[in-house]
Amino acid sequence: MLWIKSKLSSWILLFFLLMIVAVFTLPEIQGKPEEWLKGDSPKASQGVMDLTKWNFKDNGSLWLNGEWEFYWAQLYTPESFKGLEAPEMAVVPGSWNRQPINSKSYSGSGFVTYRLKVILPLSSSGRTYAMSVPFITSAYSLWINGELLAESGKVGTSYEESLATYSTKTVGFHPNNSEIEILLQVSNFHHMKGGLRQPFELGLFDQIIPKKEISVGFDMLLFGSLMIMGLYHLGLFSIRPNDRSTLYFGLFCVLIALRTIVIGEITLLKVFPSFPWELELKLEYISAYLGLVFFILFIGELFPNESNRKIQRSFILISSCYTVLTLVFPAMVYTRFLISFHIILGLAIVFELYVLMRAWYLQRQGCTIILVASFIFAVSIINDMIYANEWVSTTGRASGFGLLFFIICQSGVLSMKLSRAFSNEEKMSAILAQMNSSLSIKIKDRTADLELVNDELRVKNSEMSRLETSRSHLLSNISHDLGTPLTTIQCYIEAILDGMVDTEEQRKQYVQLIHGKVLGMGRLIEDLFQLSQLEARQVAFQKLNLSTEILMESLFSRYKLDASNAGISYELIINGKAAESGSFSKVEVDVERLHQVFSNLIYNSIKFTQAGGKIRVEMIDDGDSEMLCRISDTGAGITANDMPFIFDRFYTSNRSRNSVSGGKGLGLSISKEIIESHGGKIWVERSVLNVGTEFCFTVPIQTS
Repeated sequence: MLWIKSKLSSWILLFFLLMIVAVFTLPEIQGKPEEWLKGDSPKASQGVMDLTKWNFKDNGSLWLNGEWEFYWAQLYTPESFKGLEAPEMAVVPGSWNRQPINSKSYSGSGFVTYRLKVILPLSSSGRTYAMSVPFITSAYSLWINGELLAESGKVGTSYEESLATYSTKTVGFHPNNSEIEILLQVSNFHHMKGGLRQPFELGLFDQIIPKKEISVGFDMLLFGSLMIMGLYHLGLFSIRPNDRSTLYFGLFCVLIALRTIVIGEITLLKVFPSFPWELELKLEYISAYLGLVFFILFIGELFPNESNRKIQRSFILISSCYTVLTLVFPAMVYTRFLISFHIILGLAIVFELYVLMRAWYLQRQGCTIILVASFIFAVSIINDMIYANEWVSTTGRASGFGLLFFIICQSGVLSMKLSRAFSNEEKMSAILAQMNSSLSIKIKDRTADLELVNDELRVKNSEMSRLETSRSHLLSNISHDLGTPLTTIQCYIEAILDGMVDTEEQRKQYVQLIHGKVLGMGRLIEDLFQLSQLEARQVAFQKLNLSTEILMESLFSRYKLDASNAGISYELIINGKAAESGSFSKVEVDVERLHQVFSNLIYNSIKFTQAGGKIRVEMIDDGDSEMLCRISDTGAGITANDMPFIFDRFYTSNRSRNSVSGGKGLGLSISKEIIESHGGKIWVERSVLNVGTEFCFTVPIQTS
């Protein structure tokens, strides 16, 4: 046992030694801004970024990293760049006082002009571009192609003339040609670091804006989650003041929530433009210092036996000193303490992880979850520390994700604690539970049975509601689509009764037609029932594989007599490459359902076409992907107002063709469902009043 404990202690010690080495050696490994230029995406060189081979649509947006023209102690405008000497070059992103520029070193205070030429792809003409402008310390003016598009604060040549502010912006622009000029005037007399410390992002307008919206949404989510969790834990503390861990964690969440609205996309200056920049920056720093204090107190309260009170007090005292210095001194002074605080923060992270690993080794309640969450949170904080000190070019927003993960895990631990508290309370009342065990079991069983019955009733009710909807649709469809064949049968029978049919042959022919219509009605009722179940995905189609020629002749021939009796010319034309070669394509269709569609279209044409008119059916089979069928007539046509709605269910109009008999307006909507169920389309190609109408539908061709 002692050997295992000693072995584990050795691994813990090795782990934390590696953490310390990583924290203090990363600046040496990643500390040169020039190393940020590595990568596959294009980089600016000598003030020019060539994007002629960059496809924004396929590759997305990109950072404008690389060498920008750098004019120290100059505030040039777009009109000033004529006859200037060769400029210096500065690596962006990067503070001008964190990198040597032409072997020169500059202080953080000063004013400068940055300039970059971007050569866009030749296809950029007419496109709308956008650029995401990050935080810039501490004032700037931005021109693109000579147009002033963004300002933050007031650019000046001295502390008195300048005004600092903190905000991100997104600007959109239309380039007149394939070259854009980006010009930035930047002044800084308030912060330790000056210049373009964060990367600019260029892309199409519809690429940059969604990213910005997602970033704002995440900040709002993080702020809301932190504030709600903070207030919730403070509420728990007011109920149970003996548990101070809820107080410390609640204050930690509230502080970091305030920090979120200072450093994120939804800054205080955007909500309250008159809010002083100095106070906003103080809030950013103080929230970090006090956040560390309350986090240390929180972990110490959770695991008091594993923590070291003296070390805790040392970190609290140091963070309190940083807080006082930030309150007393201006930004140009207290921003210089950030690197030293990051070292303290790194040591505090190592200490807290050590405490948590000791608690995990001793199997303290809830420690495993908090250890994993704290480790991920610590890695995200170290990432942001590296980014803030410009040691490596990476995202500076990782701590937000790490913190959100930590809060979720802490919520789980809190739930487990509450669950265990309830379990203990249940154990204390075990005697009473035993006395009433039989009754409790019966109640639980009956409750479970009732819940099961209730669930079944809920499912049945849902099914009944769906069936009622299907039934209503079915009745409406039947009342509409049975009208046409019934009217036809009535006419045939009246013709026989009135003696208009003289010969036995004619009577037999009419009886056969009536018999066919009756059979069609039976099939129609079945089809309408199945179509009423489309919403429930219960429709079955009986598809056959046959040639387009046979299909069209079958569809066409059934309505010859109806057209002839109406005194209307009725013809079929077959065109297309496959038809001309005699090798007709194959289609897989439900013939009777297509007859239903064809019937609706043909009878509509007959109804709205006067005697002596013409109905023309044309089938085009090119052997490619689909068969096209055109049905045109010389009828009354459809009004422009009705055209967009004729396929809508239940839509009717005096001149609408949705129903052949003026029913409930289901004919064309049912036809549309049938065609689309076959993978085709149906539409009105043209319609002119008193000239005629042309309907088209397609059916996919079998390729194999």
